[in-house]
Formats: sequence, structure tokens, C-alpha cells
Amino acid sequence: MSDQTYTARFVGHDETTTEELDLIDGLPQKSVTRPGASDGEDLMWELDDDASEGGEYVYRSLGVSGHDYS
Repeated sequence: MSDQTYTARFVGHDETTTEELDLIDGLPQKSVTRPGASDGEDLMWELDDDASEGGEYVYRSLGVSGHDYS
């Protein structure tokens, strides 16, 4: 990890993965779009401020990118 990146932990329903992401103006990204599972649809992830502490940044899945869940 450099001064320009941070480790993000993506907590999903069935697995947790980590990835190095770029800081934006010295801060972690608020949301991230990542490739989905085998269906190929992208998933939107949002930073969970309540679970992120001590330099560990946790993201939770919001669902499929571009879908209207309302």
C-alpha cells in the first residue's frame, strides 16, 4: 500500500475480498462499481463508515449497478 492507495474490504453475502484502491484527494472512495459474479452484471458497493476504522475501509453491496430497487 502506498500513500496514494488504501486497502478496501468488500463484504458480500457469501464472501469477503480485498482490493487496493486509489485515494481521491487523500480520502477513500465513497462508492465503487465492480464486476459482478458469473452473471456478468456490475455491482455497486458503498463505503460503510460505521464499520470502517483504524485504516480499514469496509464496503457493502448495494446491488446491481443501474437497477432501480424502489
